[in-house]
Amino acid sequence: MILLGVTSNAQLDRWWTHYHYRGNPDLEQKSIWFEANADLSSNRISNTITGQIRSGGKISLAQTAYLSQRDPAGVTRLGGGVDGGMWYRSYGSSRLHWHVGAGMTDRLYGSMRTGLAQLVLTGNGVYEDQTLSLGPSWFRYLSAQYIGGGVDLETDGLILGVLGKVIKASRWHEVDIASGSFYTAPYGTSLEADLTGSQFYTSSDQSKLSAWYGTGGSLSFFMINRPAPGKMLVSAQVQDLGFIHFGGGKKQDVLVDTIFTGLDATTLLESGAQLNAQGLDSIEALLNLKSTATSRAVFYPGNLQLDMIKPLGEKFSLAFQVRQAFVAIPPKVRLGLRISAGEWLGLEPYFIAGGLSRFHTGFTASIHPGSRLQLMIAYGLIESQIAPNSSTTQTLNLRLNVLL
Repeated sequence: MILLGVTSNAQLDRWWTHYHYRGNPDLEQKSIWFEANADLSSNRISNTITGQIRSGGKISLAQTAYLSQRDPAGVTRLGGGVDGGMWYRSYGSSRLHWHVGAGMTDRLYGSMRTGLAQLVLTGNGVYEDQTLSLGPSWFRYLSAQYIGGGVDLETDGLILGVLGKVIKASRWHEVDIASGSFYTAPYGTSLEADLTGSQFYTSSDQSKLSAWYGTGGSLSFFMINRPAPGKMLVSAQVQDLGFIHFGGGKKQDVLVDTIFTGLDATTLLESGAQLNAQGLDSIEALLNLKSTATSRAVFYPGNLQLDMIKPLGEKFSLAFQVRQAFVAIPPKVRLGLRISAGEWLGLEPYFIAGGLSRFHTGFTASIHPGSRLQLMIAYGLIESQIAPNSSTTQTLNLRLNVLL
């Protein structure tokens, strides 16, 4: 099985967000929760570069010059995408409450040797007489939709719950580079390259909504204490522990070990018959790409999450969160201070460190006119707009909680 990165299972956050931004520890009504999220994070690639990649424009060498100062053997992480969902929770005289929902995720994650990022973004010309490390590196892309349901049990001091999802995957692409390097000799007299890796991917012929190339499921477990007003709330979650099985896909193994010292076109053309006789009649053969049809099971993106909310009087509340993905990505820590700006508005500057990026800041506004509606906007685009050449993360999150 192959492991993907991390996304959020937003609707499990409804208790701590309600308490943090509004100061009320209970949701004693039926409710509908909606969330939409878009983000792009890296520990080394700036927002300017990622913007040029997304727009399809030419990447400026001036903007990538700083990458040449990084150790090629270091690790560069990059990830992002969009996801969203809508969930309904029942409420009545019983201590059991039912959940139903649906949503989608469309995400790419990667962890690569910095040398690979340098080669792709700047080319090899600026690394004369240097060896760039290409592996180990990996990339994962998933597009999937789901429907789900679950139940939670309220006691006097706790809320315990479990949610399940049935997942339809419409895209999957994984790339693994086990090892590799690239060397440019002085004055470009030769290029040396070796690469060992593989990729597995599904078809992309159908639209994402209609395509169904993989089927899976996941379970989420959560626990929230029910504190008295003004006391600390603790929320613990195991989010999306599950897998997807792809019954049909294409796998390619890559093995490159060669030295280019110049090319005589006449010789190449004259040797064409010999190349074809050896079966080297395509680019795939020249690169030793061996394609086979196969099946694959992959872990669905999930994580562990712990939240602690501590009210600080009537005007302030401190939120601490730590999240660890089920993958080799560092844990992510979030710290936010909510400031009450009135009965209907809470403002929160927040700070995040770790995960796919180094650190970044943002600002959340929670608008709650009346007792039944709460709209939250987490704006993490400030750095990308003020200092795009040095910042590496951009996020935008919308949450809506409606008590019925």
